[in-house]
Amino acid sequence: MKSTGVIRRIDELGRIVIPKEIRRNLKIRDGENMEIFIDLDAIILKKYSKLDDMLSFSDKISKMINEITSYNIAITDREKIIASYGKEDFLNLKGEAISEKLIDLIDTRSSLNDRNEKTIKITQDTMLENYFLIFPLISSADCIGLVIIHSSEDLGDKAQMVAKIVNFLICEQVDIDS
Repeated sequence: MKSTGVIRRIDELGRIVIPKEIRRNLKIRDGENMEIFIDLDAIILKKYSKLDDMLSFSDKISKMINEITSYNIAITDREKIIASYGKEDFLNLKGEAISEKLIDLIDTRSSLNDRNEKTIKITQDTMLENYFLIFPLISSADCIGLVIIHSSEDLGDKAQMVAKIVNFLICEQVDIDS
């Protein structure tokens, strides 16, 4: 563990305040859920992601969608790509932090397609051009991530239907596990 040098007092309700600078550096937003762990004499806080328990399931879905449709597909949580399948550049996206543009789409619960924008940066090093659809994963009225579909051919309405199916499968599973 790395010391921050910050010391805080616990109030009468058992609360402590995490300094704004630490929250900003760790991209912890107001109202975000934190998971609490105990290790000997330490309390560890970790940002909670409903999709953390869904990694294997998300991998299987992305592989299945790619095999059926030949679409490149990536599934994100609120910070990183948790599953991806498709061409070689899509295979290597898992674990990469998502771009600020994708974080904005999550925060606004918005979808985006190539008819709105011709290119979009999805990670630090990955840019999508033409034929893409980005669709929010909505679970219990909260946007928990995104489905990203990319192809070398026009996607049409089929991609919208695929994104809705992925949303349903993942969010249904998340809601069952919650």
